[in-house]
Amino acid sequence: MSVLKAVLLLISLLLIGCATTLPLPEESEPVVAIMAQRLELAHDVAWAKWADGLPVRDSAREAAVLERLTRQGEAAGIDERLVSRFVRAQIEASCLEQEAWMAKWRKGTPLPAGEPPTLESLRLQIDHISSLLLAEWAAAPTTPRAAARQRLLKSVADPRSATVAASGFFDAER
Repeated sequence: MSVLKAVLLLISLLLIGCATTLPLPEESEPVVAIMAQRLELAHDVAWAKWADGLPVRDSAREAAVLERLTRQGEAAGIDERLVSRFVRAQIEASCLEQEAWMAKWRKGTPLPAGEPPTLESLRLQIDHISSLLLAEWAAAPTTPRAAARQRLLKSVADPRSATVAASGFFDAER
């Protein structure tokens, strides 16, 4: 799976329930760019796990990341439910990307040249990028956020849809 496909999958997961296809509000462009940056590391994570004989899924790590980032997002003023849904989607997209790479390697696609990075170093990078992602999300300006909300609400059939709830630019109650 290419990074572009994975990013599109992640955005699709966040927008489940959308009645129409919508362009993302301008305020979300930095968030999407950071999401892509985070997801690009999935290839190297897969390689490190492959080299160490580890499975893609690490439920203890996933739970710890979800808890930490949910609390971090909440401290930054982002609704806990939105952060939790968003982080789960990030984790799922990364795991799908890792599984796709491992499937290719099982079928004979050559591994990258050289030594794989350590999982520890990759996790430090992911943690840093995730913190940047939440900071960018929380820093979205209030006025454009309200304008984006109005554009989106006019474009969906149900204003309580997952599109509105999954977007970091909208109140959980809308």
